[in-house]
Amino acid sequence: MSYGELIRDAFRTVWRNRYLWFFGFFVAGSGFSFNVPGGPPGGLPDSLRWAGENLALVVAAAALLALVLLLVYLVLGVVSAGGLAWSVAAIERGERPGFSSTFRAGLGSFWGVLGQAILLLLIGIGLALAVFVAVGGPFVLLLALTESVAARMVFGVLLGLLGVVLLVVLYVPYAVVGQFALRELVVGRRGALDAIGGAFGLFRRNAGKSILVWVINLALSIGIGVALAVVFILLGIALFMPAIVLGTAGHEAAAVAAGVVAGLVLLPLLLVATGAVGAFFHAYWTLAYLRLSGAAPPY
Repeated sequence: MSYGELIRDAFRTVWRNRYLWFFGFFVAGSGFSFNVPGGPPGGLPDSLRWAGENLALVVAAAALLALVLLLVYLVLGVVSAGGLAWSVAAIERGERPGFSSTFRAGLGSFWGVLGQAILLLLIGIGLALAVFVAVGGPFVLLLALTESVAARMVFGVLLGLLGVVLLVVLYVPYAVVGQFALRELVVGRRGALDAIGGAFGLFRRNAGKSILVWVINLALSIGIGVALAVVFILLGIALFMPAIVLGTAGHEAAAVAAGVVAGLVLLPLLLVATGAVGAFFHAYWTLAYLRLSGAAPPY
């Protein structure tokens, strides 16, 4: 498997099928929101006074809205995870899926993806607890056997380092198996638990390649993240500079208006970038799964 071609094909798939960016936003693990001041200036004090007098109601309404938005985000995240895996696999087979077919595929695999996510979460918690017991047990025994501060510090540091090593050793296969398991479920059409077993078998047969795919994913994540951070920081400074200048000059109303305009320009760019990056990494793992499992022609 050519890793350079894997990256290239993931990029090409996402670039040529931009509807994937919508679903990519919900699997990227982040979202953006902002508040736009509204209403006539004369009504603002009354609104603030009403909010102050009904603080409990405002807090409850805000909490309910946040809960609803979080629930919608999570539901769309599950739909998008399944839909993206199906769509990228279909594109790789030479088909031409679209937004609606991708959404329907995500809905069709919703309960399986959700159930598998819960199973993987429980497995992850179990692994973390196992590491905690493996490291914490000896440390508790050490505390009981000696009162030497130096001994406790030395062995405590050594056990801490051992814990970090164990977490890394367990986390990398766990992360890879989690990626493969989703594709086994959606593309391979297996049950949630059976898909996890199949994903583990695929990882075991291709351990070196799988770990290298994960390492490349990590390097790409860092590189793309740093590049986007620099771009958006510079872009944000440029867009909000008029608002800063107006605010410094004492023109508060104009500064607020300029800030809102800057936000309205920056926000869509952030959403698009998040969706594109999320879709790229999802496609990257789907293509890696297809090639390692033999479901796609070798490259």
